[in-house]
Amino acid sequence: MGVATLKETRSDKLLGIDVGYSLSRPTTGFAWCVDGNFGCARTHSDWDRRQRHIPASTTFSVIAIDGPLMPPDAPDDLGRFCERLFIRGAFQTRCKPGLSHHGHGLALRKAAAETAAQVRHLAAAPMIAKSVIPGAAIIEAFPNAFLGVLLENERFTMSKAAKRRKFDWLYDHAVESRVFDRLLRAIGWNNETLLQKVTTERDHEKRAAWICLLTAATAAAGKSEIVGDDAGGWLWLPPAELWAEWARQALAENRAALSASGATGS
Repeated sequence: MGVATLKETRSDKLLGIDVGYSLSRPTTGFAWCVDGNFGCARTHSDWDRRQRHIPASTTFSVIAIDGPLMPPDAPDDLGRFCERLFIRGAFQTRCKPGLSHHGHGLALRKAAAETAAQVRHLAAAPMIAKSVIPGAAIIEAFPNAFLGVLLENERFTMSKAAKRRKFDWLYDHAVESRVFDRLLRAIGWNNETLLQKVTTERDHEKRAAWICLLTAATAAAGKSEIVGDDAGGWLWLPPAELWAEWARQALAENRAALSASGATGS
């Protein structure tokens, strides 16, 4: 785990993307901040329709994409250290990722790579640590874990969500427990307009896009916790001081277990 830094601590041009790879349905979400204005949209996977929902002539200081982002030379069958950290222990039933080196996970990995290629020309040169996309400030968001690590243990003793509705369950509990209020204060982004948009959003893809935007904002503020390694890429998560105690403990335990097995990472 490490702390991400930017040469400048604030940015007014940020983009968050929830990757959707359906060829027929609008399953991609976009959320952006440009000069203090915020917007969100849901669209399709092709660039022709995606670009209509992105503010024109904008270079984004940070773009956060919800999808596995790998170094260009990484093999398709590479198991990622960052994913292995979150598929065991307490994370397993709370906010684990899907493994991205086979099945649907591999399809999402390819869709994320295609999305990064589509928007690479919109990204500023990387001023952030741990960028895996050469020459571009594009990072990986993980909305389930971004929300999950911020929720107290008691939230998970309540009624459980069905697996396919896990993200919306996490989002609803984040709103109820005022997670977004604390996060925006922590990153110095106290904006009532944004807070209202995020906390009243009901659309699944747009919700995910807002979390991607908050991931980008956290990185721009120099407050992200980044977990992973150079070989498999990095997950960008909320500031460590906001993590619930169970999440800190679970990550430490998982890191120790993987280290004992010979795995490496940060």
